[in-house]
Amino acid sequence: MVLQRAGHTVDLAADGAEALIVVASRTPDAVITDLWMPNLDGLDLIRILRSQFPAVAVIALSGGSRRYNQELSLDQARSAGATQLLMKPVSTRDLLDAVSQSMHAQRAALNATASCLVKSPKL
Repeated sequence: MVLQRAGHTVDLAADGAEALIVVASRTPDAVITDLWMPNLDGLDLIRILRSQFPAVAVIALSGGSRRYNQELSLDQARSAGATQLLMKPVSTRDLLDAVSQSMHAQRAALNATASCLVKSPKL
């Protein structure tokens, strides 16, 4: 996996509900989420993360849906509190840059360290 090769620890979740369980147990630096998932969609996940885990950076991915195109989907993610927005398909460079930038921006905004579904490498 790209993020693991870059030195990050990665935990996976099948949907938004499972992601919340992982986040609560591991306190990640960043969560990368699709917007359209079963059980708890990405928009609701982002809103919950913002309220319960404000130190966690959130990167939203979207290829759009039957109801919304990519741009509208990502605008909704921004409004919900996503730190970074990526359109599918995502290049390796864009993904790595988004992880780095979102964790840096989130830390700066909160003036604190957090710890993911992507865990930053020890430097």
